[in-house]
Amino acid sequence: MNPSTGRGLRTALVAALCALFFLLAMGITLLGSSVYRETVASSDANYTQRTALSYLVNQVRRAGGVAVGTFESYPALDLSESGASPYHTILYAAGGELRELYTERGSGLTSADGSAVLSVEELSIALEDGVLTFTITQDGQSWSASVAPRTGVREIGEVEG
Repeated sequence: MNPSTGRGLRTALVAALCALFFLLAMGITLLGSSVYRETVASSDANYTQRTALSYLVNQVRRAGGVAVGTFESYPALDLSESGASPYHTILYAAGGELRELYTERGSGLTSADGSAVLSVEELSIALEDGVLTFTITQDGQSWSASVAPRTGVREIGEVEG
């Protein structure tokens, strides 16, 4: 066998192994990047829902008075301050957003006047045995959180803006 033929064959074999290694490394990298992309998308969706639920629970905990009702046909929380303050906070979901409206009672403000807090498709509020349960729906998935307010909860009809 000619020594130069053996050397050429070895060089070709080394080049083929390097090419195979490169292709396998690229395949694993592409696979890993798609898994990472899915993980980030899932984390972002969960972040929004966890944040919205945490926001609702913390607003209830800090309120001096809590009432459940509707605000222009949207399920709503009516949170009042301690004492005889004429101001209250209304939390509701409208137009694909969790919204907050801080206003004086009877001001005549509407649901369109509230400030957007986070993006949510739907908010439902259930009251059972003094425990509030919030359920947020986004992209067909639902998340829930429950809280028992220290001040108690009362049910009212329509919340006035």
